[in-house]
Amino acid sequence: MNDQEQALNIIWVADNASLRSWCEYWVELPVIAVDTEFIRRSTYYPITGLIQISEGEKAVLIDPLSIDDWGPLRDLMIDPNVMKVFHACSEDLDVFDRLLGVLPTPFYDTQIGEAYANAQWSLSYVKLIHAYLNIEVAKDETRSDWLQRPLTDAQKRYAALDVVYLAQVYPQQIEKLKTKNMLDWVLEDCESLKWQYQQNSDPEQNWANIKTAWRLSPEGLTLLRLLFIWRDEQARKEDVPKGQILKDRTLWALAKDLPSHHRAISTTEELTGRQHRLYGDVILEKVHWVKGLSPDEYQFALEIPLPSKAGELTKAIKAFVREQAQSLEIAPEAMMKRKLLDPLVRHLFDGSEMDWQNPALLGWRREAIVNPVLEKFKSNP
Repeated sequence: MNDQEQALNIIWVADNASLRSWCEYWVELPVIAVDTEFIRRSTYYPITGLIQISEGEKAVLIDPLSIDDWGPLRDLMIDPNVMKVFHACSEDLDVFDRLLGVLPTPFYDTQIGEAYANAQWSLSYVKLIHAYLNIEVAKDETRSDWLQRPLTDAQKRYAALDVVYLAQVYPQQIEKLKTKNMLDWVLEDCESLKWQYQQNSDPEQNWANIKTAWRLSPEGLTLLRLLFIWRDEQARKEDVPKGQILKDRTLWALAKDLPSHHRAISTTEELTGRQHRLYGDVILEKVHWVKGLSPDEYQFALEIPLPSKAGELTKAIKAFVREQAQSLEIAPEAMMKRKLLDPLVRHLFDGSEMDWQNPALLGWRREAIVNPVLEKFKSNP
């Protein structure tokens, strides 16, 4: 334990009045560092065990097991004048969405920032703190039970350091980004991360992502969509992981076979006897409903994967992206992720329309890399 750890000022907040008082303090600040600890081993929703907030000096640990008035924290999380700083925050977004019903706004992710500040992709918190503060942070409480009470001193120290150091790193990283004129780029990517979270949380938007869904018939796709959306609703209702209701592979097999009786359902891949007993009738109802549709009511067929000869184009674009990223001194993965690369390759290869829904294709990225890729490879396929 170093001197900085020993000098930590840790405040435990376990009642509504104290939380309200602290929120009144934080709302006057321009920046706070935020982190959460949670458990999600056998539930659909994360169970929040702790919320940590710091301005760089005091570490306030908020006990969600003792507080029931979240109004002040909710207001703080969406206050436009307070920047909320996280590190690798995708799971934290889920926690706040579940607990408060809002997503932090505005927020800043130092893991995203580091991809631009020092071209380090997906850098861990431990390495981030060492790089900026030259401090070794122990991660020996990573798998702790955050629902136990009381928390140990080691747990509290671990949780406190996650935000105290983060608040100290933030201004240093910001200065580097301002020097490179890339702060707006990072903030755009943070907003895109929020959009992607919302997409991933909406079964209507991601049912077609099941592996090899494109192989199914329009009738099978229609059933797959119905079952996928129903499974998500059922998992939320029972508060269990989606795979405990039915695995993706099972959904696909049901959509392929369209079983019309229980005996056929019983042979479905990776379907357990318990799942058959609980959900067999629902599955048959969905199949029966789909079979009653006319062909013009079926789900549209999905795009098939590009042929192998499109691989050369993909490699060429990736190489171009790497060159551009190196010239800008940022991580290539930050400049062009696979989900952004695929629609570009398809558009250039077969002339299909570009899908501009993803905000990550717009803003700085469109000017810096998307348009250059389109210009270069339209003329030099």
